Amino acid sequence: METKDCEISLLVDPETCRICFDDNFKAEQMYYVALCNHKFCLECMKRFIEDKLLEGTVPICPYYQCESKLTLRSCVHFLTSKLKAMWEQRIEEESVPVTERFYCPNPRCSALMSKTKLSKFIEEDGSMRCFQCGERFCMNCKVLWHSSLSCDDYKVLGNNPTSDDKMLKVLANENLWRQCEKCQHMIELSEGCIHVTCRCGYSFCYTCGAEWKHGGCPHRQRMLVDCGICTLFLGCLVYLIIFCVKFFIK
Repeated sequence: METKDCEISLLVDPETCRICFDDNFKAEQMYYVALCNHKFCLECMKRFIEDKLLEGTVPICPYYQCESKLTLRSCVHFLTSKLKAMWEQRIEEESVPVTERFYCPNPRCSALMSKTKLSKFIEEDGSMRCFQCGERFCMNCKVLWHSSLSCDDYKVLGNNPTSDDKMLKVLANENLWRQCEKCQHMIELSEGCIHVTCRCGYSFCYTCGAEWKHGGCPHRQRMLVDCGICTLFLGCLVYLIIFCVKFFIK
């Protein structure tokens, strides 16, 4: 259930947006968070909410260091159906502790489930069944059910995956998907930063796949070093050109 911490209400008079600082808005284009009185234009709010949902979090007030929560009901009238569905999914995810989250390994489903609840419905052969799509899976291996193999035998396969695994790898390569190292869920980056946070909480670089730690990944750190060298070189080159121009003018 959502907590009704704040409401977004329609302003009577135009106000300056606290994100873009444009004050040339009509009254119907401006909204404010009633609990904290921070004001934002409609377009900035839509972009902010979309960014936060894509990051995997439920949006709060955009104002710096303000933690007033937004509710779906108060924002629903200016969101697309896609954003509404994403917000509902994020609410569901936040209701389940990170350590309890399990996502259906069926790539066409990926439904969120609680490990504790799942453990009450173990079938005789050790498999479990998704509450949403009905597919059987192995919670230990985080894959669809390997009926003819034990978990140890399946893990021994390593470089000899099943036909379903091969098909998924081909699709991932064709569509430039990345697989989360922690929960094995496939992720597609449609836009935004290469720093990706999976819904299981694991952060990694979408370009190289390495875990994203403080300062980024090894791939990004190398880029920053290379960019620093290039910036220094270009700065010296510009200085040299200016010096030569001044010398010849004299």
